[in-house]
Amino acid sequence: MRNAWILTVAVIFIASCSKFEDGPAISFRSKENRLTGKWKLMKWTEKGEDVTLLRTDSNEIFYEFFKEKTLTYMLGLNQPIEGTWEMEDNYVIMDLQLVSEVGNYIDKDTLMLKRLTNKEMVVFYDNDLETELFFEAQ
Repeated sequence: MRNAWILTVAVIFIASCSKFEDGPAISFRSKENRLTGKWKLMKWTEKGEDVTLLRTDSNEIFYEFFKEKTLTYMLGLNQPIEGTWEMEDNYVIMDLQLVSEVGNYIDKDTLMLKRLTNKEMVVFYDNDLETELFFEAQ
């Protein structure tokens, strides 16, 4: 009986340890290791409505996060935007920069991780549009 009680408490504890709103409940890889790699945007929603084609103009969007805390953002065939990233709790903070002949692009984005597994990532922009981005690992 005592073993059943300890097992029940352990299961409840593990289930409540999820770092992200939508899981996973447990992972043996750190969130930084799971984030590292190339991610393809599959779906873009605003207030629950799919606006992928409207926002991407049918371009493929990729984010590639490297262990050295650098990243590359690719939008279709445009020149890649490079930057750095860091994690604070469930947030990925990205400093992006593009210096080109046409002009400079500098931006700082903060993504809230809702789900981060080895194969999928869901992020949320805390804005009026309630933007959610759904990615698949490449």
